Amino acid sequence: MEGKRAVQADSARTTGSGIRNFALLQATGFFGSMATRCLEIAVAWWVLDRTGNDALLGVVMGLGVGADVLSRGALGWVGDRFRPRQVILCCFLLSASVSGVLTGLAFAGVYHLGIVLIGVCLLGVSLGVREPLLMSTIRSLMDKSAVAGAVRVRSAMMSLSAFAGPIMAGILIGPLGYSAVLGAACGVVVVCAVLVAVLRVPEASNHNDAPEDDGFAVWMGEAKAGFVAIRRVVPEWRLAMLAMVVDFALFPVFALVIPVLVAAHYPDQTWVLSIIESAFAVGMILSSAVLARKSNTLLGRRRTVLAGFAALGAGFVGTGLLFSVTGPSMPLAFTAGGSLLLALSGAGLCLVTINTGTVRLLATPAAFRNRMVAAASFLSGIVMPLGSVSSGLISRASGEQWALLALGMAICICAAVASRDKAITRFLNLPDEQLDDAYLREFPHAFGASPTEEVKR
Repeated sequence: MEGKRAVQADSARTTGSGIRNFALLQATGFFGSMATRCLEIAVAWWVLDRTGNDALLGVVMGLGVGADVLSRGALGWVGDRFRPRQVILCCFLLSASVSGVLTGLAFAGVYHLGIVLIGVCLLGVSLGVREPLLMSTIRSLMDKSAVAGAVRVRSAMMSLSAFAGPIMAGILIGPLGYSAVLGAACGVVVVCAVLVAVLRVPEASNHNDAPEDDGFAVWMGEAKAGFVAIRRVVPEWRLAMLAMVVDFALFPVFALVIPVLVAAHYPDQTWVLSIIESAFAVGMILSSAVLARKSNTLLGRRRTVLAGFAALGAGFVGTGLLFSVTGPSMPLAFTAGGSLLLALSGAGLCLVTINTGTVRLLATPAAFRNRMVAAASFLSGIVMPLGSVSSGLISRASGEQWALLALGMAICICAAVASRDKAITRFLNLPDEQLDDAYLREFPHAFGASPTEEVKR
């Protein structure tokens, strides 16, 4: 009896430690994300101030996004091969070093385009390696029964950083200038690095201090293994295809279609853009904090995901229809209605990502977990530029409202496709206990194992 109590006490201490480490690691990720967004915006102001060239600014920011997305695909294996805390720490140290150099140059009044471009790319690589790891490490820190709640917490924090980061940067740049913002963001990143250094993260047996062979072919093989795994795990591959459609539509809506709509039809009322885009982030935060859990309880995970796809697409379609009705002469009506509709879209997006992310973390074996997370993120990210080009053509040819309708309908079709896909719905229907390493049991060939082999966590 005493032995049983000792085991339970041990388990409780381990769980409590895991929760504390999870909270600290995700808080560090939140402040690191805020700092990175401030760095990006401060660099943008710096480039504009020194060159006045909008096109060059687009190239600089595009390189940062490209480095972020490509590093998720090429370097996702690093988090599976090395100790996650060390990798995250190295990423923060890289960001701190780069932001320190940029800060020093900005204060010294020295502007060198080559250094800025290299710095932005390195910041993108740091973010691209770090962010999937902050997600995949959840499974190492939390018991499987607590993974879903932990994913919701992370989603809420990342939604809040997406909402608050640009606001914070805008508030600070006005009175302080971009040099001071670069310095402040650098300081935050340094603090994040210190916090990660003192964290304790459980190490899985597959983590080594170094690869057995650091040859380029071996590194490429490690990266390829992640894509092979996601391609052979049927539900993950199909979810990745749906995610590509969603990001194809989602990115240009806020990067191009809505800003162009406001600039063209409400040129003297730029507050319209701020309010309706902020509403999307508010919807994400509410969904992460409250709605996803309640929806899962009432509807179940499968129906919640399908409802999320439908809500995301319907919000865009509704916004396009609303503009057709209100037109440029009713900015208040469009702002009020558009805010509600885009908040619905934001809520729908998190209903999808929280639940599919939970399934991915639970069902993927530890040796491939970070690669699976990173590969899924990479695949959805590579279509963003194509989405921008396509939506721009539709917008120019037919108007912004038709671009919103077309992109929203594409996402609504995803809801219909997902509802008919038995591979996706079967895994979404599984309870958390049965999801544990379910991909290894169902698709052992995806991970280089036979059906009788086990992958230790």
